[in-house]
Amino acid sequence: MRLKRDENSNPWMAYTDLGVALVSLFILAFVAMATLKEQKAEDLTRTEEEVLSCQEEMRKIAAERNALLSKSLQTSIEAGLIALEDGKIQIQASFLFPINGADLTKEGEGVIRGISKGLLEALDSTDVIMVSGFTDDTPVKSKTYTNWNLSTERAVNVVKTLIAQGFPPDRLFAAGFGEHMPKYPNDSEEHRRLNRRVEIGVTPLQKMNQTGH
Repeated sequence: MRLKRDENSNPWMAYTDLGVALVSLFILAFVAMATLKEQKAEDLTRTEEEVLSCQEEMRKIAAERNALLSKSLQTSIEAGLIALEDGKIQIQASFLFPINGADLTKEGEGVIRGISKGLLEALDSTDVIMVSGFTDDTPVKSKTYTNWNLSTERAVNVVKTLIAQGFPPDRLFAAGFGEHMPKYPNDSEEHRRLNRRVEIGVTPLQKMNQTGH
């Protein structure tokens, strides 16, 4: 008895169906990848716009603060006791401390007291004040200090004086950089004098809610 061949048993039909399925799968994968790529590009563009907007807002806040500082500290600036550069108050160490010493002189305390009121007026509710000390590259002639810890203790003593003038202690911090961040090359006595300085900067810092112990 002759067996009847089933028309649907053709192996080429199976291969064709498999090929169509693979092509369809490839098309779906390609469309999905293109959609994902487009979505990532949109997200990246949105992120860049948010960053630029944030930077612009920070520049605006900084400009407003600098204008307020300049007005509040006008007397000290005109007297030549301080300079305001890029929103930072620059004070020569010779106006504040004795040579190779970290304790504020009476004149130095007067300088800090003179600028404290202006600083308080310019301080926003989310701002903190960073006091930084700097020296030149000449080794300190002292058994007590190196350039680094001399600059640090000077910054700490300025912070203590600001606290005594009514600044909240939790919004003040100090740092010492020694000779490692000069404004000018240490190639002349004038440049070394300018490098021996204290900087006071106002920095926005959003206080995070503290939870737990």
